[in-house]
Amino acid sequence: MASVNQEKRKDTPSPAKHVDSVNHEEIEDTALLGIHIASLCMKEDKADVTFVVEKERIPAHRVILAARSEYFQALLYGGLEETKQTEIALQVPLQPFQYLLRYIYSGSMSLKDMKDEDILDTLGLAIQYGFPSVEKAIINYLSLHVSVGNVCAVLDAGRLFDLADLLAVCDEFVDRNALAVLRHETFQNLTFESLCRLLDRDQFDAPEVDIFLAVHKWYQAKEDADAAQYKKVYDKVRFPLMSHNELVTVVRPTGVLQSDQLLNVVAEKETLYKLRNRGVVPGENVVKEKIVWTQLYDGRIRCADVVLKKAHVINKIEVCYKMKSADNVVYCVDVSLDGECWHRLAELHHNKPTEVVHFRAREVRYIEVTTSDKYEDIDSIKAMLHMKQKKKKWHSTSD
Repeated sequence: MASVNQEKRKDTPSPAKHVDSVNHEEIEDTALLGIHIASLCMKEDKADVTFVVEKERIPAHRVILAARSEYFQALLYGGLEETKQTEIALQVPLQPFQYLLRYIYSGSMSLKDMKDEDILDTLGLAIQYGFPSVEKAIINYLSLHVSVGNVCAVLDAGRLFDLADLLAVCDEFVDRNALAVLRHETFQNLTFESLCRLLDRDQFDAPEVDIFLAVHKWYQAKEDADAAQYKKVYDKVRFPLMSHNELVTVVRPTGVLQSDQLLNVVAEKETLYKLRNRGVVPGENVVKEKIVWTQLYDGRIRCADVVLKKAHVINKIEVCYKMKSADNVVYCVDVSLDGECWHRLAELHHNKPTEVVHFRAREVRYIEVTTSDKYEDIDSIKAMLHMKQKKKKWHSTSD
């Protein structure tokens, strides 16, 4: 009987042993390796080179730096004078250099814990030492965190390092927050080149008097030998875009313009259509505000009023009606710069769904369309600077 049971045991297969999911053919300790290498950062242990930055000695390891950067490969192993030196002086900011050094050893960097000025300096070092991943990451971070307080510094960095994407982000932000940027204390820190670039942009949409005040304050803060060059920045101010009152009460007391220059500016104001205006794209509607209806003379006269956020130089107004046409209805179109002195442009008779008024280019902030019609029949009011296209000259050619 026992022999039979033994036979059965031999024929019965044994249960399969449990096999875990660990790959026994590969060893993966890269995380541990990273920790060990990171632990060597700025430590004397086995260091074979010392950087002197702002009088502080920072130990490092040649082989790690060379493996991570072609710049350091050339510096430490390329036969340069530094190749034989055990101490190398670097003319770079200390804190950003330490941030980048930690990245070289660990592969990580926390931008959210860094000051804006350190981030920008680290960006410069990343470009200098050849770390494109750090450069890209910082540009993306700055693009998402640009603010009134840092946009001038970021703009300077973008221009200095020729970073088109970062400049585009700054330009868009400044265009949307022009007045706040002008009045922020960091505006005075802009470099001469960046300031000129900013003022040359037609899209930089701010009242010219505020631009002048910011530029004047920027100039007064400059005390170095290049003050004569810096004074050229006043040439970027578009004085004819200011009102007569602003020229007399704001510009004249500063002494920036002499009497004859002020007279020339006043003369230029008479040719507004030739001036480079800010924030006005030819053919683009500048009216973003809603129509406000008011009543005069006990309701016998209705007024469709539009008050623009700022004055614009325009020469064309379109009045769009809700109804296709109306009989014996007159619409008077008036405009004003200050809301007190008004100029009548035209009388419309609602003969078409949209009627257009062309006039000589002028500064306008207030638009008013009045009518005796009992219905509020105006759907929209559009205003723009219309530029006439030059006729092309066709030249016949003969074979």
